Amino acid sequence: MSYVFDVDDQTVWSPSLRVGDLFVRMHTDICSVLNLMTGITAVAGDMYEIDIDIFEETTLAVFNEYFSSQNTAFKAMLGATLGPAVNILNYCGRPPTPRSNDEQVFIAWATSIGMPR
Repeated sequence: MSYVFDVDDQTVWSPSLRVGDLFVRMHTDICSVLNLMTGITAVAGDMYEIDIDIFEETTLAVFNEYFSSQNTAFKAMLGATLGPAVNILNYCGRPPTPRSNDEQVFIAWATSIGMPR
């Protein structure tokens, strides 16, 4: 069994139940701490619809927090969901525009994460 994350009628990620559940919980908590909307809505217990406009706005806000912070623990926590989120944006043709070499390296790494569809 797996989770399903859809944008419109297209599945953009279908991780195992444990991975999907962890992503949803961590993404939701990060958004709560940063006072952001999640951009994901449960359709069923293991199925989520992504509002790509909100998800993109949220992911870019987390991306900016990540690259403006000097706190390595904070960055590690943000990075746990930021990588998959950037990968989803890339898959949807909306990758972040890198403003530095570090951002370019992160985007390339995020895009390389194996995420079954």
